Amino acid sequence: MAPSRAPKRFFILGEPVLRRTVYLGVVSVLLVIGGISGLLYALLLKNGASGAAGSVSVTAEPTEQSIETEPVVAVPEVVEQPTADIPNEAPIQRLKASSLSELIERHLKATGFGELDVLIANGTASATAQALEVTLMVRRPNLYKLKTESDQMDYMSQFGYDGQEGWFKQRLVDLSPEDIEFFMRVALFESSVPHLAWSFQSDEAREFGLDTVLERLPSEQWQGRSCEVVVSRGLLPFSMYHYIDQETNEEVYRRAQIPRGAELVDVALEFDPSEDAASPRIPMGYQLYIDGALHDTVRYTKIRANRTMLSSLFDAPSDAFSTGLAPRR
Repeated sequence: MAPSRAPKRFFILGEPVLRRTVYLGVVSVLLVIGGISGLLYALLLKNGASGAAGSVSVTAEPTEQSIETEPVVAVPEVVEQPTADIPNEAPIQRLKASSLSELIERHLKATGFGELDVLIANGTASATAQALEVTLMVRRPNLYKLKTESDQMDYMSQFGYDGQEGWFKQRLVDLSPEDIEFFMRVALFESSVPHLAWSFQSDEAREFGLDTVLERLPSEQWQGRSCEVVVSRGLLPFSMYHYIDQETNEEVYRRAQIPRGAELVDVALEFDPSEDAASPRIPMGYQLYIDGALHDTVRYTKIRANRTMLSSLFDAPSDAFSTGLAPRR
């Protein structure tokens, strides 16, 4: 008797179905359920990790370490803040010095006085009805000589200065010692044409600071011109106020107060324009005012610059009146 075979079909709801089909269906269902379960598990893990990370960032803020490091982060921000709105005297002083330097640099560029070491000027002066011959000699840093003479009226007046002492010699006019010292200072006031530039380039300015010899003052109007005003002090026996035209950057006016005995006398120079093609641009003359009255008018007819000039030319004659004219510190 032959052994019986296992049936090849299942009867489901009375219908024969191949067993292989049933097995395949069951396996497919199990695979789908497993895939869905794995996907759900992965999503749960992801959400769990995000929640854990969020909780760490929140709980890390109040830790002692984060509190201690906050000032370290803030320090560069404070350092990098602009200082313009912060009251601070030092930057203001630097700004003033820079502004003064820029002004004088423009003046030097316009006039060429920065390269001027020697000046010789010849011309005439009309202090009286008789014209007088004038000779001006200047040598850097502080040698000055002014000579006025006339052969027709046997008149001669000479003045010299070496930075510490002045001398004066004259013929025909007798002056008191008080008047002599006054006119010596006036002659130095007239002679020191490039003094502003030479003060800017002086050893004193380099060693002790520009503000020890020059100071910029508020701008002023002079005879309809807008002028920058700079006061020079410390290198001559009196202070001078220099008016620099804002358009030309040339000095057009200067004033000072010079002692005459126990009083101070106002003196002023109104400079003539320089020649257009001149280099350096030396004023071609000036008007000298003493206490507001016109005292002298000088016109230069010949100007020479940077010629060889011995310092001995500024020595005082043996019979000259000499007196100390030390710089006003």
